[in-house]
Amino acid sequence: MPFESIRISDLMVNPANDRHGELRDESAAIGELFHEHEPRMRALAEDIAREGRIFDPPLVMLHDDSYVVFDGNRRVTCIKLIRSPDLAPNDDLRQFFQGLRNKWEGRFPSRIMCQVEADREAVDNILFRRHTGTQAGVGQIGWDDRAKRNFSERTGRGNTANVSASIEAFLDDGGMLPEGRIPWSTLARLLSSEQFRNRVGVSTAGRQFVLTHDRDVVLNTLHRITSDLASGDLTLGDLWNNEGKRRYLDQLETENILPTEQHRNAVGPQPQPPIPGRRGRPARHQPASRTLIPAGVPSPQWTADQQRLSRIWDELCSLPIRTFPNATAALLRMLLEHAVEGYIAEHGISERQDLSRRVGVVARSLLDRDLIDQRYFEEIERIRQNDELISVASMQRLLHSPDFSPMEREFRAYWDRLGRFIVAACSL
Repeated sequence: MPFESIRISDLMVNPANDRHGELRDESAAIGELFHEHEPRMRALAEDIAREGRIFDPPLVMLHDDSYVVFDGNRRVTCIKLIRSPDLAPNDDLRQFFQGLRNKWEGRFPSRIMCQVEADREAVDNILFRRHTGTQAGVGQIGWDDRAKRNFSERTGRGNTANVSASIEAFLDDGGMLPEGRIPWSTLARLLSSEQFRNRVGVSTAGRQFVLTHDRDVVLNTLHRITSDLASGDLTLGDLWNNEGKRRYLDQLETENILPTEQHRNAVGPQPQPPIPGRRGRPARHQPASRTLIPAGVPSPQWTADQQRLSRIWDELCSLPIRTFPNATAALLRMLLEHAVEGYIAEHGISERQDLSRRVGVVARSLLDRDLIDQRYFEEIERIRQNDELISVASMQRLLHSPDFSPMEREFRAYWDRLGRFIVAACSL
């Protein structure tokens, strides 16, 4: 699989691209790509101009005096048109690509890295494995929803709200922009999920950037974080995985930089009024979640040691309570036990007695770390000590008593009362 740096002028957009079939020449192929995919072509061109590079090397083969592109025709088309806007198929697109060229930062490249194959059979074998489905495992296996979510939470990409832009605007408004340029992509990676965003006092729940804690405290926190990034003291390498993000935020916590529970806003963002139903009918109520963990609850940021916890969480997010009450009961108990055991091991707590006592010591630790407040701590104490329906003792009967079978609403009460504790314990 040889890779070579090829002149952009020597690359030919394939007139026989499998996307559209055989056409007369390169110009017709370029025109057809825009005819069929113009919005996506524009978006790709903007991404290339913004990043200043192509990420995936095109697959090419030498034919006569040109390298014909067999995979990556859209990428090559965009870089060629940014280089030479006159190649665009109409005036509107020529102006668009000229604008991208004018905004290009630094020297425009004359070459790009390509995968060069000399055998057409090898080219077709590569295309077969890339573009014709999984082929029972021979081809590429696309990411499922879980894989996409893991990537989004690891990198911070794919969030609806632009966290980095919102933070920069917030700091600018408060007169606390750091010296130097804030690397947006690295900031987005650090604040890649609600768990991390909440630790610094912000949220994007509801597709809006909001503050969850006192404005001045959050302003100071974000100023410190962006200053570390702008100065180079904090780099992408430090935040490559969740352990690195957590390590950095834990360090800020020891320095009393992060907001605490006492800084939390007393009144959160106000919900929007319901949209009236059509033709004067009352608006329909949103149905209750069919699963134990309601849709939209942000998952904890799992570490490498929490893979089983992650899978239990996913199952509780997908199994309908009504259909699988026994499985839900077992998984809920497993989620609580593994969360508590993992927290105890991570923080070197010596308590090894019954589950109720272990819940108590974990709750005390979470309170001491300002991850839960005094009121919720006292509720956890009541839950674990009282032999009532929603208690640690009742969870034992949930698994072992042949006569104890809670209803759907009782399962929801379990999550309403214990969910916040479980999430905090899982977050280590």
